[in-house]
Amino acid sequence: MNNQWQKKARQAQKETDAELANQINQLTSIDAKELNTLLAANGMNTADFNQLIKLIKDQTKSNNDKIKSISNIQNGLELLVGLVGKLI
Repeated sequence: MNNQWQKKARQAQKETDAELANQINQLTSIDAKELNTLLAANGMNTADFNQLIKLIKDQTKSNNDKIKSISNIQNGLELLVGLVGKLI
């Protein structure tokens, strides 16, 4: 039974990753393959990436608070620099 839950969890993660990559592709010129490469290069998973995006969008925090919080996310700054580099 535990194995079935693990399979379902892996499938759900794959679907979530694909949807996130598709949404980013629609908003930017970054395609799913580039995003996955960037995430892998920075050792970040989509859960951490989603946390990073939520933090950036949080209107209740000042920029200084956001910077402090982002620095606590492993490889968060490196990933942001990579994303900005691709967008520019």
